[in-house]
Amino acid sequence: MRVLFLCAHADDSEFCCGNTELMLAKKYEVVIACMTADEYGTKRDDFKGKRISLIREKEMERAAKIVGAKLDWLGFIDGYLPFNRRSFNVLNEYIHRIKPDVVFAPEPLFTLDFHTDHVNTGKLIYLVLKQMEHPPLLLYFHSFKTNYYVPCLEWEKPLEALSCHVSQGMARRGTHLGWKLYRLIYGFFTGGYRFGEGYRVVRFKPTESSFSPLRKLMFWISRAFNKISLPKGDRYKPTPKELGLI
Repeated sequence: MRVLFLCAHADDSEFCCGNTELMLAKKYEVVIACMTADEYGTKRDDFKGKRISLIREKEMERAAKIVGAKLDWLGFIDGYLPFNRRSFNVLNEYIHRIKPDVVFAPEPLFTLDFHTDHVNTGKLIYLVLKQMEHPPLLLYFHSFKTNYYVPCLEWEKPLEALSCHVSQGMARRGTHLGWKLYRLIYGFFTGGYRFGEGYRVVRFKPTESSFSPLRKLMFWISRAFNKISLPKGDRYKPTPKELGLI
């Protein structure tokens, strides 16, 4: 069985699915695919572009090695991942080439992270899989409408993999604390485990997109928080052309 963790950026799978990917890698073939290489993953203009992306790629390679996963890069630019026919075709070709049985991807609708790259990644994989006669199982991470939970059975290796992303602050104690608190919330739903990781299993039915009053409230709270915390427009300047990325 082949399991794909489709991420918008390097570190997404380690932060959101650290225990799950390690558990699956012990028994199955695991692939981590990053849509972008974090070309704008810093506020420093002198690091933006190829300089920071090389750092992020090396960090992701080390993390994937600890996990025991194969690593692929799909070649889009951080902050500029489009939701269009071209990006659909690239992802569609990739999925049909590697033929995963299970796909983990960022939640695009009931999301805890409204970063455009995350949302577009989630929407694109949904459309790619929806058209297939026998699509792989799709689970969304970073969702506030979870319906499937994986207990966290170990800490050392998931935190070791997460800590590879040094340039993103993932080796800090405060980050590790937040990582554990994130799993403590899902632990309440695992049936006896203190910590867990939560996902939304997608069944490709129209009723999945409906919002209950509570979900609507959570949606707007999440959106308001993201409006404050997400990188602003200046983060994505100079343009990719000015940085020599295109």
